Amino acid sequence: MQLRFWGTRGSIAAPGPKTARYGGNTSCVEVRASDGTVIILDCGTGARELGLHLARTMPQPIRLHLFIGHTHWDHIQGFPFFVPAFLPGSELNIYAPIGFQRGLEEAMAGQMEYSYFPVKMRDLRSRIHFTELDEGFFRVGDVLVETQYMNHTAPTIAYRMTSDGATIAYATDHEPFWNASGRVSQHPGDERHIAFLKGANLVIHDAQYTEEEYRDKVGWGHSSIEYAVDVALAAGVERLVLFHHDPAHDDDTMDRMEVMARAHVARRGQALDVLAAREGLELQVMGSSATPSVAEASALQHRQIVGGRVLVVSANEAEAAEIEEILTDDRLIFLRQSDMRVVLSRGPELLPDIAIIDRQLLDGDGDAILETLRDRLGRRNFPIVVLADSSIPSDAVYRGEASSTDYLAKPFSPPMLRARVRAWLARTLMVFDAPERVGAASGLARAPGESDRRARAASLLASVPLFRNLSSEQRQVLLASAAEQSFAPGHVLIRESDPPDRLFVILSGRVRVLEVAPDSPVELIVGELGEGEIIGELSMLRNQSRSATVVAIERTQCLVLPQSEFLKVLQSSTELAVSLLRTLAGRLYETDRRLSRYAPDPVTGLAGRRAFHDQYRRLAAVARRRKTGALLLVLDVFQLKAINDRYGYGIGDDVLRVVGDALVEGTRTTDLIVRHGGDEFVVFFPDAGPGDADTVIARVREKIKGLSTKRGIPVAITCNFGIAYAQAPPESAEDLLRVADQDMLRRKR
Repeated sequence: MQLRFWGTRGSIAAPGPKTARYGGNTSCVEVRASDGTVIILDCGTGARELGLHLARTMPQPIRLHLFIGHTHWDHIQGFPFFVPAFLPGSELNIYAPIGFQRGLEEAMAGQMEYSYFPVKMRDLRSRIHFTELDEGFFRVGDVLVETQYMNHTAPTIAYRMTSDGATIAYATDHEPFWNASGRVSQHPGDERHIAFLKGANLVIHDAQYTEEEYRDKVGWGHSSIEYAVDVALAAGVERLVLFHHDPAHDDDTMDRMEVMARAHVARRGQALDVLAAREGLELQVMGSSATPSVAEASALQHRQIVGGRVLVVSANEAEAAEIEEILTDDRLIFLRQSDMRVVLSRGPELLPDIAIIDRQLLDGDGDAILETLRDRLGRRNFPIVVLADSSIPSDAVYRGEASSTDYLAKPFSPPMLRARVRAWLARTLMVFDAPERVGAASGLARAPGESDRRARAASLLASVPLFRNLSSEQRQVLLASAAEQSFAPGHVLIRESDPPDRLFVILSGRVRVLEVAPDSPVELIVGELGEGEIIGELSMLRNQSRSATVVAIERTQCLVLPQSEFLKVLQSSTELAVSLLRTLAGRLYETDRRLSRYAPDPVTGLAGRRAFHDQYRRLAAVARRRKTGALLLVLDVFQLKAINDRYGYGIGDDVLRVVGDALVEGTRTTDLIVRHGGDEFVVFFPDAGPGDADTVIARVREKIKGLSTKRGIPVAITCNFGIAYAQAPPESAEDLLRVADQDMLRRKR
């Protein structure tokens, strides 16, 4: 395979005369296989020159494979300037691990919003395919690609590529799982990392710091040159390329680091060719014809972690609460315990997918207790993250690269904890699949993990209130033909007029129910449903086509139950029938309550006074918790009564609509906008400071003027404004409204 470096820097580009030899562009490496497959490793600022080169030299249409280690900016910021993405007919296949809060496509497109870049991703003329990866293998052309999670502050994967007997490993943005003296590693994570690099002909490895620099950078997600050399030697690598250079390291510093790395090899008394990556450096990688061993799982099979059950074992309430807060956005289910004896006795009942355990509760015999827990759960690979002190405990016995015990030093880094938990869940959670895709229908025996998958699915179903009182036999009937499915934001679960053949049980996430009004093509929002609720029960009971469309508004995981099995259990279970009646009665009650309290203003379509005060309390509580402050704006339309008297109420309503629409266009989607009554509007701005007030007022005035002219309003619209600011917004909005009214009077004077 042929290799060329187009960007070698980490964190941020550092061009200039002092970095001319090693380069100032961020990560980007080109790999070409003998069959013509072109792979691009990361898409930092070096991708600009690479794109120009490919456009000049490759036959059209261009077909490329972009492997992104993770979606931090220094690894994707060159994509908006990557020429092949703009060429008609080009095909770009982009691979990366799923991110924390958003999917791969969202993360890549985010930096191409108009706020940052003049061309949106959807306007590119190439064909772009996005693939989110987990640990495992896949193939592009004749290249076998294997992936493994690394230790970084975001989900990050290393790539191992093998073609024609040659192997290249790309492992950047990684730091030691544990700092140990006297040996390369005593942590299972580092041993797995070494095993992943084993026997590679060339390894490109993160080496951002010297050992001295790394002491002050623990938890930042990067390695020292000494660690990179040690793992390469332990893995029997032929050649090591130091990569992801710190932006503060000039060419002279990089010369010294290269010398230091070679000296470290010499001290170890082993053979290893070491060099620091330079922009423009080209290497040819040759290897033996031995067939590499292949990972057991496909990296293309996405294992959804949403709904995973996390057992948190700590006697420290603050620590347990912090762990839940760190992981809360991942839509996990938390099981909190403070005593290991209770955990050992209740483990099979709790059915966790991962455990986070404070080592202080292991009573000095941690390894034996953890093995007992795994025996009780019946899962030898059950992942456990032990929160330990500053050294690996003496009871931590390494048992081979398949060890599922992880150790994280306290005080732990929140991003590191989150990345570790996500990696373990993605590595060990098996998706509960429908029987038509496994077992006899496919001609295969059931996979070894089938019982685990069924147990997990039964546990998830039992966690939903509607099905909590079913017997285990009744749950098994429901699960016999069930499937677990995940839906990305914007994905349609149900379309209007679909047959009533499935019931959706929301395990995590949120969906929106939409209907098309009979006199308008516009879809109206009927409501939203979240965790523990069901979708599609009415059409299923009536055996009629769906009357609404259901769309995921965030990443949503559902258990999908066939109509026949659900109705069979419903007819045999009084408890389920009563629970379903209660669910339907609750929805009717909520609908009536919303109609009375939250019916939008019929003139402007904005929320009304009662909705404002309810929603204000929620937003104010968030602002107080985050300590970000908030603004409240009061606006009234000057002489609205005179406008109504002179031009009629029709024009007066048009004026109110202009003001309402101007407020919507001139504010953020997270701001709360209401018609408070008569000629008065109120806007609540969470996460805003006093310095934003004049900017907001000026923007709204500009929007009112533009919309008024565009809609032909026959009278000049003048508004009075009042502003109130609070660093910690009060629970009730009354005080802020009073301050804003006083500010309006002051501005009038």
